[in-house]
Amino acid sequence: MERPRILFVGDLTPYLTTRARRDAFLELGFPVESIDQMPYIRSARPLVSALTYRTLLTPGVFALNREIRRRASEFRPDVIWLEKGTFVFPRTIRRLRRDPRALLVYHNTDDWRFRGGINRLHWRFLRRTIADYDLHVTSNLWNVDEFRAAGFARVVHMELAANPAVRDPGPLPPGERERLGGPVGFIGHWEPVTERRILRLVRAGIPVKVYGAHWEAAEAGSELTGVAQHRLVIGDEYARAIVAFDVNLGIVSKWNRNHTASRTFQIPALGAFLLHERNELVVKYFREGQEAEFFDSDDELLEKCRYYLAHPEERRRIAEAGRRRCFESGYFELDRVREILPALEDALRARRAGLSA
Repeated sequence: MERPRILFVGDLTPYLTTRARRDAFLELGFPVESIDQMPYIRSARPLVSALTYRTLLTPGVFALNREIRRRASEFRPDVIWLEKGTFVFPRTIRRLRRDPRALLVYHNTDDWRFRGGINRLHWRFLRRTIADYDLHVTSNLWNVDEFRAAGFARVVHMELAANPAVRDPGPLPPGERERLGGPVGFIGHWEPVTERRILRLVRAGIPVKVYGAHWEAAEAGSELTGVAQHRLVIGDEYARAIVAFDVNLGIVSKWNRNHTASRTFQIPALGAFLLHERNELVVKYFREGQEAEFFDSDDELLEKCRYYLAHPEERRRIAEAGRRRCFESGYFELDRVREILPALEDALRARRAGLSA
């Protein structure tokens, strides 16, 4: 099949997985037109950004929707790939569907059913249009089953992956290693279960450092003084922080009903040691005790942190084996895009067969 023309819409900020997926389509030879939504929805004024996220009705959102309609009309894509699509108006979706040629693809790494806090408002357009897509691609296993149960015709699981733009920084100078890392680290946002797991280590005297958003919400904030850094690490600094930790924790979002996160693959891909929550999916990707380590309970987490901090050679052996597994088994965004191409091609064939019938 001739490579279809793709109109790709999403947050194309450098180092994000959305951009890595777009770049994978380009690397695979697809003709791609891109719309970066961030110039339309990001503002230097925090109040405007907050209103955009909550109301979805600021001038930038209207301009984004006009641009999507204009580019679709001019480019005449075979595929319109919308990443998350929370800023896309229902009437824009209806307009896009008028083109019988264009296959409308939903892609989301988040759980669309999570409605906590302001997300209830932020996701309202997506919830109203989610059944209008021709192909649903999601990293959330729960959503795969739910979409199929709802009668959606084509649903594909696309696993999360390491981002090739996040490159191995190589050996770090001791001073930088001490500044960024430490014995145990976690990079991710605050959630109650995550706080509980981190506190189990802190209270047992394990040195921990945490990067990520919303840790000011922690109930035991005073105990996390010096632990929570209250900032993000992105791009090259993200890579340096990962390799600066002796043990990297893989705690996945319970709000998002995740089995994995991008760091599930990014950590071993950089040659760092991964200690991940055990579940039925992640144990298929890495051999326990050989390519990564896993834990079920807070007590097992503490036990394995103590063990591997005391056994650096074993830790390094597992980390190196995990890195080899990422490359040999194809745990990068390019590999994930390649894996879902048959489903994309089948959906396009079905669309074209319907037009010729």
